[in-house]
Amino acid sequence: MIERGYFSRALQIVLGDPITYIAGSFVLMVLCCMTAGLLIGPAICGVVWLTLKHCRGEEVQFGDLFRGFDNFGNAVAAGLAFYLMLCAGTLLFVLPGIILGSLFCFVFPFVVDQGMPVSRALAASRDLLGEGGGDLLDRGIFFLLVMLVGVSGIVLMLAGMLFTWPLMWAIVAVAYQDLIERSHAARASALEE
Repeated sequence: MIERGYFSRALQIVLGDPITYIAGSFVLMVLCCMTAGLLIGPAICGVVWLTLKHCRGEEVQFGDLFRGFDNFGNAVAAGLAFYLMLCAGTLLFVLPGIILGSLFCFVFPFVVDQGMPVSRALAASRDLLGEGGGDLLDRGIFFLLVMLVGVSGIVLMLAGMLFTWPLMWAIVAVAYQDLIERSHAARASALEE
């Protein structure tokens, strides 16, 4: 997954619309802090939705960042489920956290893009691994590098998170868009045969 250029494409998207990503991320981070992290799912879904619209060449508006609130219950549940799994797995010697994160990092795009309930979105994220998403090692390395992008903002005295946090989820959204397109193409070619 690393060689497919997801990181550079996401960086181009974020740098192409820095005001929306950085200002929007600031608003979303404040909302998350005010709710003790409960709104992290809708916040991530908003960044993912914004990135998906950029990937698809659609017109983007600042309000797109709040799309995660349209499917509020599932977005909140996705955020809680993802971070509980990630934290629990990380407490068990880090590697299980990386594995769980790599299996379920696409839960947010499935919730915001396809309106899936969180249980189906978790299963779809996991199943995407077998549909062109690489093997578990490849996806684990991808997720680890994505997390390093996010953590690098903390190293930059937290102000860097205004850039690295949306970039991290933009990378996931770009990868999701590519994997979904590959999956659809593979299914179409299988039907033709």
